[in-house]
Amino acid sequence: MAYFIQVVAFQLLFLLSYDLFLKKETFFNWNRVYLIFSSLISFLLPFIKIESFQNVVPQEYIILLPEIMLTPEKAVATIEPTWNWFLIIGFSISSLLFIYKVVQLVKLRFKGRFVKHENYTMIIIPESTIAFSIFRYVFLGNDIHEEKLEDILSHELVHIREKHSLDLLYFELLRILCWFNPLVYIYQKRISEVHEYIADAIIVKGKNKSDYYEKLLAEVFQTQQFSFTNQFFKHSLIKKRIIMLTKQKSRQILKLKYLVLIPLLVVALIYTSCDEAIFSDTENTTAQTVTLDKKAAKEKITRLYERVNEINRTLKSDEVLTREAYEEQAEIMTEVAGLVDEDGTLAKTYETQSYEEYVDVRKKRIAEAENTNKRNKPNKKAEVASKEDSDETYSFKEVDKLPIYPGCETLGSQEEIKKCLTENIQKHVLHNFNMKMVEESKLKGKQKIQSRFIIDKNGKVQVAEVKAPNTALKNETERVIKSLPMFKPAQKDGKSVGVKYGLPITFKVQE
Repeated sequence: MAYFIQVVAFQLLFLLSYDLFLKKETFFNWNRVYLIFSSLISFLLPFIKIESFQNVVPQEYIILLPEIMLTPEKAVATIEPTWNWFLIIGFSISSLLFIYKVVQLVKLRFKGRFVKHENYTMIIIPESTIAFSIFRYVFLGNDIHEEKLEDILSHELVHIREKHSLDLLYFELLRILCWFNPLVYIYQKRISEVHEYIADAIIVKGKNKSDYYEKLLAEVFQTQQFSFTNQFFKHSLIKKRIIMLTKQKSRQILKLKYLVLIPLLVVALIYTSCDEAIFSDTENTTAQTVTLDKKAAKEKITRLYERVNEINRTLKSDEVLTREAYEEQAEIMTEVAGLVDEDGTLAKTYETQSYEEYVDVRKKRIAEAENTNKRNKPNKKAEVASKEDSDETYSFKEVDKLPIYPGCETLGSQEEIKKCLTENIQKHVLHNFNMKMVEESKLKGKQKIQSRFIIDKNGKVQVAEVKAPNTALKNETERVIKSLPMFKPAQKDGKSVGVKYGLPITFKVQE
């Protein structure tokens, strides 16, 4: 959906520029190229990222974690967005309408009498005054007066030579694929106008313009409405065609107006290159939901977590859990995952390390902490330098290794480590957020919280900013984020550095 919004925005920008600067000029072929190019490039621009443009505007790279949805009353089913079905239904209807128009055109083709020529085929339709062309076929009604036939045929042959039907078919396909985008219909209307101007301009060369447009006014032809055909007569186009026929040719210097395309493209490229400036590494996962619908399950989960915290409190910074304590903790976490699964709110399983793997990782972290303490001797200068250094944070694109959540150290790739971190932060927030506070508040509907935090060079979580509907939610969000465990910090050039993260949380309070 975000992609389509960008496409529509770019097309709107190009169309506004066309109507303001180019539409009234007599450079018809240039306008044709502009309309086709701008409509096509709009679909490609969102994929174009020019790294050098990212320095044009100040940027702040933040890893955006998946949104967490909390609801205090009943479970919210995670379903596919309904707009997906609307897109499919709309696409199907548009396709059927296109097929219907093609069938009608084929019927009309076999209804008429064929007259083959070297470069085109004329189809004479009995008892009709229709006049239009498509590809190498010219449809002409048998009731058209002989004196008007020459001008009409010449006009339609221009459409055939210039291959205008390809333009219309291109926009017809866009109408099917992007049926919800009104700008595609406007594009098709604009290109149809340009086609008529091109044909008229070629026909009146060496002829009296007045005679030609007087013939346009003198006769009203019956038309068969096909949006992908070039029709000689359209009520809505006659006035515009006459205006263009009588209009003085634009001066060549006015072609400089087409240079407006350059700043438009530059602006679009800067936007697409820098649209990741904030919350740029969004995880493509579904928002997780936790509820208080089953109070017994929630209370049991709370008790189990209290037991886990009790086990951890007995552990000193330089100690390792006993096998019995570690296995008890693992059993508790597995039970918690099972309870949450039964509640239908977080379909995750708890994956634990073996005790030997845990001991190995734990000892490495203890050794790293001891080495860090030795390097950072307690003196004022060192404290000041350390504080200044800890304030410096990097974007996720600049670091060599991302922060590691406790227990994720044994994973291999950065993608696995990132996924492990994401899932564990989700679990932490889901199980530690005090939702009784929301039950007691008067909040209704959806309440969004935007939070940013930093995992600093020491692996400690620091809250950078929290935007919430009220103070209670803000304070609770800060508390939960601060309660995250110590991470293994990110690495850049062999040194520990800080990285910024964003965490959106949504409360859905049932009314």
